Amino acid sequence: MRYDDLLQEIRARVSILDVVGPYVALRRAGKNWKGLCPFHDERTPSFVVNDEKGVYHCFGCGAGGDLFRFVMQMEGLGFREAVERLARQAGIALPEGGAKDRGAPDDRAKLLEVLSLAARYFRHQLTQGRAGERARAYLEGRGIPAELSEAFGLGYAPRGWDNLTRFLKSRGWEPGIAERAGLLKAREGGGWYDRFRDRVMFPIHDASGRVVGFGGRVVDSGEPKYLNGPETPVFRKRRLLYGLHQAAGALRKHREAWVVEGYMDVVSLHGRGHPRAVATLGTALGPDHLRELRRRVDRVVLLYDGDEAGRRAAVRSLEVFLAEGVDCRAVFLPPGHDPDSFVREGGDLERLVAGATPLFDGFLEDLRSRLDLGSVPGRLRAADEAARALAAVSDPLARDLYARRAAEALGVDEARLRARIPRRAGGEPVRGAAPAETPSDPLERAVVACLVHRPTTRQAFRDEGLDEWFGPGPLREAARWVAGQPDALRLAEAPEAVRPVVARLTVEDEAGLPEFGELVRRMRLRAARQEAAEVLRQLRSAEKAGDAERVAGLLRRKAELDREVARLGG
Repeated sequence: MRYDDLLQEIRARVSILDVVGPYVALRRAGKNWKGLCPFHDERTPSFVVNDEKGVYHCFGCGAGGDLFRFVMQMEGLGFREAVERLARQAGIALPEGGAKDRGAPDDRAKLLEVLSLAARYFRHQLTQGRAGERARAYLEGRGIPAELSEAFGLGYAPRGWDNLTRFLKSRGWEPGIAERAGLLKAREGGGWYDRFRDRVMFPIHDASGRVVGFGGRVVDSGEPKYLNGPETPVFRKRRLLYGLHQAAGALRKHREAWVVEGYMDVVSLHGRGHPRAVATLGTALGPDHLRELRRRVDRVVLLYDGDEAGRRAAVRSLEVFLAEGVDCRAVFLPPGHDPDSFVREGGDLERLVAGATPLFDGFLEDLRSRLDLGSVPGRLRAADEAARALAAVSDPLARDLYARRAAEALGVDEARLRARIPRRAGGEPVRGAAPAETPSDPLERAVVACLVHRPTTRQAFRDEGLDEWFGPGPLREAARWVAGQPDALRLAEAPEAVRPVVARLTVEDEAGLPEFGELVRRMRLRAARQEAAEVLRQLRSAEKAGDAERVAGLLRRKAELDREVARLGG
């Protein structure tokens, strides 16, 4: 298959909605789909996808392109790697030697490949190997059936120090790559040994379903109970959520995520009809986690144990939710239960979630229970804690509403409470990116839009030489690039300055766009007027200099231009 045919076949088989969907919760908006931009922090959706044209554009930060460009931006891949990845997704066999200009895979690609191989190894050990019998019995005892185990790719790292090390070597992998992937550790004095041993293995996937790391749980007893791999170039714990890939469909459907504390809780809840569950990777819930969720859901529900530690953990996360402007509710389970045990014993988790308390109200209730609001010191301390939480709220209206609720709950004067809110250094934080600069010339913009939406006009544009009538800037470059494309616009290959202009025009509605012939008339008229103005300026200069011959020539040209302007309807 020729390279150009490969690209066209990928576009035919893979919808850009399927590529963007795992990262962004999209809602239909006319002919387009809209959601929160994955490339900058925003609260009001400005990210638009046009499935028919296969293009995305953010009206906030200016990011834009086609499905290849999205994969490149989102995953940090080169064009070649993006093509190969989408070809695999489409089930298309790559040409001999791979995609165009195939070279040695970069380090990131190697890490992903060895992690995928390790996941298959762990899976085989669990399902086929004798060493995995204890792990299989453990999962069965926890109520995890085989099909659920398969859905999450659960595996087993056998006992011993170098089982995975020897396996990877037998497949031709250098131990140094596996070490950088977080699978092996270097021995003092030389050599390597397996990081995970005698543990049930939980592959951790990114939003597109690739294995980027692992967590392991001891089968019997031992410390630590859960062990996560280290940070690597592909494994960033502050952004990743366990189960996010498996939960993607449910999150889009319900617009709600349930955050739990353990991997087993996620697997158990999914297996019992609650596929909205995700978990952090042994870290506190942070801003990056919330930004990942906010692109997909409208509300986050925290499911915590009902003991004091669970309540304190929920309260500690309050400021992060307030700062990110995410609607959060908290559910505290009955004493002695975690989400897994609660659902295994028949608990009605849906009912608890339906009655979940807003996290800010839970915070105020915590203050009332811990502090003596009947005393002046107790009330002062409660006001100070509330004021510190309110300082995290960046939206002024939201801060006003929260301050009013806190003042009522704590029995303090609202104005006095506001006065205790710590001031932010440098003023309010800026949310999101500055809007991308939009080329302002409406006529040139309409011509480029016509070229984008109506490919048959591109030859006429070249024949007319209209690019010479454009002013310098991105619209002229965009017009030249689009006019040179035979049909489909391969935005991943477009010049950097051109891509956002073309992507934006592609997702905008072409309704009301004038006919190309009318745009050509307007361009000619404008060019004639501009030249006439320049001739008039030169004429005055020649008259002032007493250059009679030049004056005569300029008068003739001015008359020609005046006739042209009149002919064109000016």
